[in-house]
Amino acid sequence: MKATCDKWKDEILEAALTWATSEDFEQHLRSCAICSSELDAARAHKKGLDELLPLVARGAEPPADFKARVLAEVATASEAKRGWRWQLWMLAGATAAMVVLVTGMAAYRRMAQTIPAEDLATVQKLAEWQAPSDGLLRTPGQEILKTMPRFGQSYLNVAAKTDEEE
Repeated sequence: MKATCDKWKDEILEAALTWATSEDFEQHLRSCAICSSELDAARAHKKGLDELLPLVARGAEPPADFKARVLAEVATASEAKRGWRWQLWMLAGATAAMVVLVTGMAAYRRMAQTIPAEDLATVQKLAEWQAPSDGLLRTPGQEILKTMPRFGQSYLNVAAKTDEEE
């Protein structure tokens, strides 16, 4: 029910019980489908209660098999309820496992991403560090070996002898 329709609650109940409506309320019902459907539902509920009232007044007895039907329905409902309990526990367990997994992943990511600045600077210095013997291991042709020749070219630009020249 909309907030503007709250003031018509009492009018809806009054109209359902007495079938008497005011002109303002009739105009509101023409423009508001929600209040119209609530009024129809309230009138249908009243009609159902009115039909039951004579049975209660006469002291009507339930059918002979009523007790057996109720007990059978309760047994069926309790079996279905047990099935739902297992499903509910399975769902709760799966939900708890997902929560633990997501929390663990978030904690792992947080821990993996937080490297103190001092440690990061130390690691960078170690990555750039060169041993004193690195200078001795350099060869004169090291710059040549760093460049990749194209297909059909050589590392050295030395003319190769062909069979005709020999």
